[in-house]
Amino acid sequence: MEKKKETAAKNPLKVVTGTHRVSYVHVKEPSCFEEDGEKKYDCTFLIPKDHPDVQKIEAAVKAAYEANKESLFKGLPLTSPKLWNPLRDGDDWLEDHPGAAEYGDSYFIKASSKSRPALFDTDQQAILDPDKVYSGCYCRGVIVCYPFNNKSKGFGFYLNSLMKTGDGERLGGFEAGPEDYDEEEDLT
Repeated sequence: MEKKKETAAKNPLKVVTGTHRVSYVHVKEPSCFEEDGEKKYDCTFLIPKDHPDVQKIEAAVKAAYEANKESLFKGLPLTSPKLWNPLRDGDDWLEDHPGAAEYGDSYFIKASSKSRPALFDTDQQAILDPDKVYSGCYCRGVIVCYPFNNKSKGFGFYLNSLMKTGDGERLGGFEAGPEDYDEEEDLT
């Protein structure tokens, strides 16, 4: 166990999150919101503003910035609005998405990958059915910060793996069951 902690501490870009509710989960099939964009597996973590993971994520972003501030960012300050910050304020999101109450009093961060992330249960056994990890459940995650400078500049996070820690009310979807057909059909 001690060796695992030492290994994690050596990579300042790696964050092992605590348990958070997840949204926009795409771990069965990759997705993309843009028609011509690259499809990726992804997940958004909803992190309470006072949670210690906020500082861990900020530290990973700072480490990525320090390692690349001259080569990729040409000395642009970390606080520049020209640099994309992946840690977003859920209260700001609510202004444009009033139906997303779960984002209130939280930050959110999206992590993605071209490769399917590993999925585990709390016994550290592989989850073979990706449908068991869904928007609204609770997960821990292993995410790794990376810098970018292409069409825009900033930071993103790779999604390495998820550990499902609990079920929750599904987000953005609907419940369907056979009881929907309990009512008599009106043929008139």
